[in-house]
Amino acid sequence: MCTFEDLANELARCENCLHMQNKKGQDCSLVNIFQDKNFYSKIPSIWTDWENRLDADIMIIGQDWGPFVEMKKFHDLYLKKETKENWKSLMEEEKSLTKKNLESFLLISAKNHERVLEEKFMDKIYITNAILCARSGNHYRSDSIKLKECTLNCCGFLKKQIAMVQPKVILTLGFFPLLSLSKIYGFKIEKNLTQTLKKHSLFQVEGVTIIPLYHPAAQIKKELQLMQYNKIWEIV
Repeated sequence: MCTFEDLANELARCENCLHMQNKKGQDCSLVNIFQDKNFYSKIPSIWTDWENRLDADIMIIGQDWGPFVEMKKFHDLYLKKETKENWKSLMEEEKSLTKKNLESFLLISAKNHERVLEEKFMDKIYITNAILCARSGNHYRSDSIKLKECTLNCCGFLKKQIAMVQPKVILTLGFFPLLSLSKIYGFKIEKNLTQTLKKHSLFQVEGVTIIPLYHPAAQIKKELQLMQYNKIWEIV
């Protein structure tokens, strides 16, 4: 079976998304963070803490990391003091609205099922992204990268992560992570997430339950968000 180091080495050689342009000829290239092990292994974030979470029952797949400059900022802060305490402190500092909402929805949905989660429950969840390179710009706007093409380019790498972790449940945040899984496992989805959820609230493939979630920062009513999160605790 592929190890995480094997995967990282394979990712380091990938150039599929490094020289992209949109229809207007504007640069949409991504930054391959895996080309430098001393960089990717020293970014304190719940999204990059992979090797400490390989035995997780729950896997969360986001869309992409966002700007490279944000990753470099936390990488550089960690290098000033390479200790576990600083790593954990920076992980807390790095939490965005997406991460805060995600944690909140998980806590509320667990409580709805009379489940008490440990204080550091997020540490036991494997968290990754459908797109494994960073944005070269300095903002999160979707039109700054070619989301569909980059997502499909990364499918094979995501599949290998799933094989390594072997989670019971996979949670997808937004449409593109679900698109990736639909290509990996060969199931059909609709043109957008809302239409998909009207027909399929979850998918079961090869012993894994896939629960599509709205993106935590999406302007969707809390009640609609939690309808999907509640399904997690019926399985895990």
